[in-house]
Amino acid sequence: MASNRWQLFMFDKKIFNIQKTFKLAIKKHLNKNFKEAKTLYSEILKIKPDHANTLNNLGEIFRIEGETKKAQICFEKAIKVNPNSASLYNNLGLVYKNNKDKIKAIDLFNKSIEIDPNFVNPNYNLGIIYKEFGDYKKAKFFYEKVIKINSNHADTYNNLAII
Repeated sequence: MASNRWQLFMFDKKIFNIQKTFKLAIKKHLNKNFKEAKTLYSEILKIKPDHANTLNNLGEIFRIEGETKKAQICFEKAIKVNPNSASLYNNLGLVYKNNKDKIKAIDLFNKSIEIDPNFVNPNYNLGIIYKEFGDYKKAKFFYEKVIKINSNHADTYNNLAII
């Protein structure tokens, strides 16, 4: 019985440390101190390799830094843990879009919208892709959908004016 209490205490201590470390990593991340944030996120993943939020945030840093393969791996692992997260599919879609695989990106943005139809980002991203393809009718459809969701989305109004 004492052994079980000790294991529970150690488990609770790890959870507490993960939460504390995650908050610090987010602070570093938001301040664009990516090197320290990546170190902290990596420490969390050593203790809890399936921490979806950590995988997502680390993937975001890798994506921003142009390390798309590492970003892709992080987002795919996070999706395995949390397959109902619209933001994870959107983030993975951005990786594919940046890698010029727009067809795969479209599939991922559509999956994101399937999970959360009112999520602005994948709708906006589809508008951008269709505009780049020259399919202005589809681009307009997604831009108008963004405005229905968020009437203050300035970039969408700019893009609608262009097409």
